[in-house]
Amino acid sequence: MAKHLICCWIWALVALFYFEQALSFNLDISKPTVFAGPPGSYFGFSVAFFNPDDKQLNILVGAPRANTSDQTPSTVTERGAVFNCPWHKSGSCTQIEFDSTGKMKNSNGQQMEFKSNQWFGATVRSSGDHILACAPLYQWSTYGLSEREPVGTCYLKKGNNIVEYSPCRSSMYMITAPYLRLLMPLLGQLISDDITEVISRYNKEFFTPYGNQLSTKSAGAQYDDSYLGKPVCFGIYSEESSSCFMLVDKRKIPNTTYVDHFSSNKHFISPFRKMDLLVGAPLFMDRGSDGKLREVGQVYVYLGKGGFTFNNVIKLTGSEIYARYGSSICSLGDLNMDGYNDVAIAAPYGGQFHRGLVYIHNGRPTGPNPVASQVLEGKWASASMPSSFGYAMNGGTDVDQNGYPDLIVGVFGADKAVLYRARPVISVNTTLDISPQILNPEDKSCTLPGTPTTVSCFTVKYCLKANGKGAPSSLHFQVDLTLDRLKHKGAIKRVLFLHNKMSHYSKNMTVSNSQGPACEELQAYLIDDSEFRDKITPISVFMEYSLNYKAAADKTGLLPILDQSTPTNAHILLDCGEDNICKPDLKLSVVSDQKEIYIGDDNPLTLEVTAENGGEGAYEADLTVTLPSQADFIGVVRNSETLSRLSCAFKKENQTRVVVCDLGNPMKGGTKIIAGLRFSVHQLSEQDTEVKHDLHCVFICCILCRVSAPEQVFLPIANWQPKENPVLEDDIGPLVQHIYELRNTGPSTFSKAILDVQWPYRFKNGSLLYITKFEVDGNMNCSSNRELNPLNVTVCIPQSKYNGLCVSTQECGNAECQEIKCWVGRLEKGQSAILFIYSRLAVSTFLKVKSINLNDIAKP
Repeated sequence: MAKHLICCWIWALVALFYFEQALSFNLDISKPTVFAGPPGSYFGFSVAFFNPDDKQLNILVGAPRANTSDQTPSTVTERGAVFNCPWHKSGSCTQIEFDSTGKMKNSNGQQMEFKSNQWFGATVRSSGDHILACAPLYQWSTYGLSEREPVGTCYLKKGNNIVEYSPCRSSMYMITAPYLRLLMPLLGQLISDDITEVISRYNKEFFTPYGNQLSTKSAGAQYDDSYLGKPVCFGIYSEESSSCFMLVDKRKIPNTTYVDHFSSNKHFISPFRKMDLLVGAPLFMDRGSDGKLREVGQVYVYLGKGGFTFNNVIKLTGSEIYARYGSSICSLGDLNMDGYNDVAIAAPYGGQFHRGLVYIHNGRPTGPNPVASQVLEGKWASASMPSSFGYAMNGGTDVDQNGYPDLIVGVFGADKAVLYRARPVISVNTTLDISPQILNPEDKSCTLPGTPTTVSCFTVKYCLKANGKGAPSSLHFQVDLTLDRLKHKGAIKRVLFLHNKMSHYSKNMTVSNSQGPACEELQAYLIDDSEFRDKITPISVFMEYSLNYKAAADKTGLLPILDQSTPTNAHILLDCGEDNICKPDLKLSVVSDQKEIYIGDDNPLTLEVTAENGGEGAYEADLTVTLPSQADFIGVVRNSETLSRLSCAFKKENQTRVVVCDLGNPMKGGTKIIAGLRFSVHQLSEQDTEVKHDLHCVFICCILCRVSAPEQVFLPIANWQPKENPVLEDDIGPLVQHIYELRNTGPSTFSKAILDVQWPYRFKNGSLLYITKFEVDGNMNCSSNRELNPLNVTVCIPQSKYNGLCVSTQECGNAECQEIKCWVGRLEKGQSAILFIYSRLAVSTFLKVKSINLNDIAKP
């Protein structure tokens, strides 16, 4: 019997081993530097980098409830402090002295300033050798103890020179240091339209003017709790020192309580240095699957168009309730050296035991990746209060001078500050080539070593090329190649390496950093096709590589990390047409040799089964017969020249008895099989009126199920009025939800399927089905060729059904369509991938013309 030609398109897959780095990216979480402060001092409430000179770069940590060393019980309590910590020495922080004076009194001996519990160190900033530290709860009294004003104060330190700045103190001036004078006696608050008018009344030799001061006008009483200016952020516009300052009124952004920036430079989205803005709303509430509100937090991302204009907002939503996602936002610079700036977003009460989480979002041309590349977990507990890991953060500075910016995270509830250093990122470009990709068992061009046996062979060539900033010049990898990887352990491997007749090969390889690729070629062969039955599962060549991290570590022991994998794949190409998708057309008919069966008759029952395939090849095709309780399977009829001799097996699954017969692998198109199956029917009783055999053909198959909720929408809608500028989803029209489920009914696995949905979104110069969002459940990735929810309407609760007139159909023939394309990954038997599309029917479009009836249909 002639052998059938087997055409195999081999699946080549490249992967890498991350080992302990599998769930993280390039911030080192194995050995962070932890700094500790006095217990109960709120050490870590604020953090900053400090670069006093070219030879050192340290960490500044604020502890606003610290008792400083100069205090006695009769003077200031919990003055607050700022600590200077060398980054490479855990626990070696020293306090920086800003102010050691006691309580100031006027000429009458009345106390005028109150420094106890002033929270000095709640804000700490640094630029070069300058340090700015503030006490927001510092109080001042113009008239003695009868009243106090929480005016706050700040100190600016450069070397040994210190100046105090408290512009809201009134009725006096003071000299703060030799040759450094600062005006304090402003009559009232610093809100005058012309500050120079107030300053000009004083002798110029007693103050140092601050030019280019800007202030806001007094607002109405309704904005007394608006927190205008808390906090202030800036973004660098040019390569020099010009800055942009921004004040945000949090009452005008519902639920927002924090603002930060996504600073831009020549590495960010475009060469025009456009500034982007991130706004945190840690109290934002969203509805869960049960319809109940949950406080999850949200971050609004405004990508700049230039100047102070922004594109439509992008929203990043937290996943844990009461975690306060968005409480703190920190620009990290280009953390992974991919050309885009990255950002850290804190949820200080998230994670296990509510110890806090910090999410690292990498930048992309379209803004921050909504999926965090790394999540830092707070591991420091506090007995009296939440640890608040991430409440304060500072990044964008390369503290260890390895070319990558680092991150400081404050944990003031546990009196800690943590430095996470960025690890060098090594990008590996790999190629795995198979030649030829079409394997013909009859083309035996190779000889097995030591034997005269000829085999069908192919070449496996792999190459590695690596580059990484801050990485050593030579990088050491271990490379592993596995043939027919998808076959489970113990199964027959259909391809083997020629030199060792094994399916696995391993080698240690050295690759030069930022140089040409290192390559190797190997020969592999296909075993005789009579030795295996499976011709549908992809033949895979799997390449894995891992880096020798210890050999690539720097002098401090910091390990590099590999960038993401670069897979390439293909499928087995069989008798399935040009699209490589098998579309069999199996038909089954059964004829019995007896129309009636008599009780007590011992004559067997023979069923003549005809199975034919009018389509493409059907792989692993089986005939399955479910036996009734009154019958037993005897066997296949073999004494007839006109009947095929099928290979059948009797199986019992729980209480169900089945007979499974092999129809071929593949059962080619045009094949017709006629076989006889014999059964013994000996357990009939007087109550039995019929005997049913359930027969059906089985082959690898996937089905697409579609559901629309509601199935029909009727217009017009009672008590509904269109809105020119919709704000909520309901302002557009009723909800139309479509569900597309791609299910693999087996018996084999498939992958690389594509689900293409053509969605009618525009009709007669108006919106038709306005998509607000889509969701995916399963191994499938989807994208749309048009922007979703361009009007940025707020998502509402699904509405009830509507009543009205009859229907007409809208498809892509008479409506403009939006394409949603989904790439389906590997699906085992019984698995499925589901696409949920949420849209609103644009009622206003149909109110412009005659009353028509709509049955909206989107077809894949």
